[in-house]
Amino acid sequence: MIDTETYAIIRSNKKNGVSMRKTAEMLGISRNTVKEYWNGGRIPGERKDYPAQLDSPQKELVMAALEKYFEENKHLLSGKQKVNAKTAWESIREIYAVGESTVRRYVRELKNSNPEGFIPLSFEPGEVMQFDWCKVKVVINGNIWSIPVFCAVLPYSYCIFAMVMPDMKMPCFLEANTEAFNFFGGVPWGHGWYDNLRTAVYSGSGKYTVKQEQFRKFEAHHAYESVFMNADSGNEKGAVEDLCKLVRQVAFVPIPKGKNLREIQDQVTRRCLDYIRFHKVRDRPRTIAQMLDEERAALTPLPLKDFAAYAEAEAVVGSDLTFRHDATKYSVPQEYIGKTVALRVSSYSIEAWHRGSLICTHDRAFVKGDHQYLPEHYLPLLEKRQRAIPNAAPLKYGVLPPEMERFRKLCVAKNKYEHLCNVLLLGRTTDAGALLRAVDYANRTGSPTFESVRFYLDAQSLDAAQGNGHAAPINEIAVDRPRFEDYDTLFMEDGDTNE
Repeated sequence: MIDTETYAIIRSNKKNGVSMRKTAEMLGISRNTVKEYWNGGRIPGERKDYPAQLDSPQKELVMAALEKYFEENKHLLSGKQKVNAKTAWESIREIYAVGESTVRRYVRELKNSNPEGFIPLSFEPGEVMQFDWCKVKVVINGNIWSIPVFCAVLPYSYCIFAMVMPDMKMPCFLEANTEAFNFFGGVPWGHGWYDNLRTAVYSGSGKYTVKQEQFRKFEAHHAYESVFMNADSGNEKGAVEDLCKLVRQVAFVPIPKGKNLREIQDQVTRRCLDYIRFHKVRDRPRTIAQMLDEERAALTPLPLKDFAAYAEAEAVVGSDLTFRHDATKYSVPQEYIGKTVALRVSSYSIEAWHRGSLICTHDRAFVKGDHQYLPEHYLPLLEKRQRAIPNAAPLKYGVLPPEMERFRKLCVAKNKYEHLCNVLLLGRTTDAGALLRAVDYANRTGSPTFESVRFYLDAQSLDAAQGNGHAAPINEIAVDRPRFEDYDTLFMEDGDTNE
């Protein structure tokens, strides 16, 4: 093949009467190449025309066999073990002498012969909410995790909601639905549209869906009806097909970072709110926020009470003051050793109940084995067994307020855990807010100790007694300025005046 400049010279030489032989010598190419382009019968860069491929005499038989194969396996057209052109060829290759590439071409023809169109959808305010799950990446305690996210959208205003979850089981699914309704400020008066979620569906899909009993109660409580989409039917889902892509872009770029799912969710919510406040969807008459105000007025009011979406379980408290859930230990006060506690497990927290009374609430651990010790539960034991203090796991790894965590990190004393234990014991006789302020003041010194915490705590008490109400900030020294008028008495007699 020649380039455009060479082609131009060949055509110009033809026009000007230069021979093909001289043109070939001039360009350093063969005479056959010059001849090919001499009269303009071929243009550089154009694709060569190939004769139409003749169909095999057995094409109709093969096409019929392929149609039958896909009809019999239509329930396997999606999923991880789906049928395709390769599996179709493998099923008929011993009957028909046909190659895999030919079968692939026939399968494409089958798909193109019955193309599916879709109808653009339009929704009234508050008529529909659409929901789906997707996977995203987040950073928790410095590690990257792929976690599920529950996504929801109001198609009229295109207001979005997203909630990170530890799993996609029924309790998390129902809790995420509840939070979506609370975020939007109501329930759709028409339908909730869901992808074919195994969480809420007992069997079937589309109009043949059989819903889980727990989800049916959820529907009844919120007085709305759910509709489940057919598998691989994107034309039915409206905005939800692009919802996951939108949520990833809006709420998870850049990747959110935090110590737990609750911190990640706070960032996700802020990003969704920013999108709602400032974004206007193309071809929509107003911003999302303006259309959301209109849509909220059309939603069905929320029920007076949230649906109980937590999972329930029971556990026995061991001699180490902990119960186990999902391979993670959670501590409780000492008096519950050997007793059975009832657990209410939600997405971000775990409550322990005993005989109808709430005894403890923990943040739910995202990583199995990330034991949740509350050091105050162990203080009575540590007072009696002080030799255990240097190696006590609740002091080393226990869950503490941010000020206490910083104290544990900054204290450089050899017996730092004894200092920490003594500071925690102050909480028995001291207001929690005052103690944390004193710890914060001590932390600002760079090397806090129990004595420095006591100093700032006493300073607060003194200031409170004098009516100030709080301790003076660190590094601010009160200086009494001298009254120079007093020195005048040293030089003046009583009754004298300055002239």
